[in-house]
Amino acid sequence: MSVEPTGAHCARHPEVAAVAPCARCGTFLCGECTELVGEAVYCAGCVLWLRQHGPASRGVQAVLVLNITAIFCFPMCGFSVPLLNFAAAASGLWWPPRELKRIRQGQGPLRGARQAQVAQGLAVVNLLLLGLWGAALLYAWGRGAIY
Repeated sequence: MSVEPTGAHCARHPEVAAVAPCARCGTFLCGECTELVGEAVYCAGCVLWLRQHGPASRGVQAVLVLNITAIFCFPMCGFSVPLLNFAAAASGLWWPPRELKRIRQGQGPLRGARQAQVAQGLAVVNLLLLGLWGAALLYAWGRGAIY
């Protein structure tokens, strides 16, 4: 008399006990079929779906918002130091390339590529604004308006 194991079995390997369900579709998966994305377990089909339709990185979205805010706030800074533009340019030149590398390696959703590229472009715009600010400061200093 043999005793069959009770409990859930893997959908692809019915002879193997399941270790976890897919976080998206609920399919039972064995250790061989599980794929980790972040801290969640997914099946191969859902990993492909997430890659195609998943949301963009929150970090890239935050950098995008920071750069847009810095560009709109720049005219209000006058000759004071535009620290927001420094922070936006630095984060925009550091975070989006990392996200684009993750996407190329298949670790991030494809939707994030466009946002990362836009955030990177806005970081360059912030750098140009900082250059204009520096040139205006030097011009004013050369004319004796700033001591």
